[in-house]
Amino acid sequence: MPRQPTAIDPDSPAWQALAKGIQEFNSWRFYDCHETLEDVWLEAGGKTGDASLANLYQGLIKVAAGFHHLLRDNHRGAVSLLADSLRLLEPFRPAALGIDVERLVADVSAALEAVRALGPERIREFDRSTIPAVGFQRPPVPARGRSGSRRAT
Repeated sequence: MPRQPTAIDPDSPAWQALAKGIQEFNSWRFYDCHETLEDVWLEAGGKTGDASLANLYQGLIKVAAGFHHLLRDNHRGAVSLLADSLRLLEPFRPAALGIDVERLVADVSAALEAVRALGPERIREFDRSTIPAVGFQRPPVPARGRSGSRRAT
């Protein structure tokens, strides 16, 4: 099981890209989300780097790609990508980097079950209102030591 990722600085380019990618996902701009998060995934080392962060980002990318395929009635692509995203995201439950992974895994699992039940012939009947949003909030910035402060005597 991968270790939980370390916090990333909310003012860093990686954090800004993560926030942008999630905003794109939640706006159903799944292709844009994939492109945005792919840069973060590559920066984290892709398949050869820090497995914890790389796997988290890759899991998000695969969720976005899976829903992109679903909206284009590609049953095989949707099933494959959504199933693989669950494998990648599962170790990060309940939350990581401000992402509600617990809820995302539950929602993606429900969508995947519905897509499988519909099969390729009926994929157009998928209830698109059940496409999840990624729960995300900026984690609190850790307190830093105050320099130059004096204690009252």
